[in-house]
Amino acid sequence: MEKDSLAASQKQPPKNKPHNLTVVAMEGCHSFIILDWARPLKDDMVSYMVHSASYDDVLNNRWSSGHAIGTHLPLENLKPNSYYFKVQAKNVFGLGPISETLTYVTES
Repeated sequence: MEKDSLAASQKQPPKNKPHNLTVVAMEGCHSFIILDWARPLKDDMVSYMVHSASYDDVLNNRWSSGHAIGTHLPLENLKPNSYYFKVQAKNVFGLGPISETLTYVTES
């Protein structure tokens, strides 16, 4: 019976959200960052949806979404602003829960 419940749990979207979202900023280059996060579970075969928005876009609930295969995503051409990021694991069965929102303020 345990094997059946394991097989059933593998045929559904990820249950856990990505965590430990961090920004790696390049010194002297304020328009380029790397968004990094920890996998939801070691054995999950997932890709990721990365949702981002500037301060004005958050106020208007306009989020942009991109795709990442690994646990980081380089982002460039950022303007001096506040940015918000959320990450969601995805597998062939659908999207998992969304991470906490990370806020990052670029320097001018």
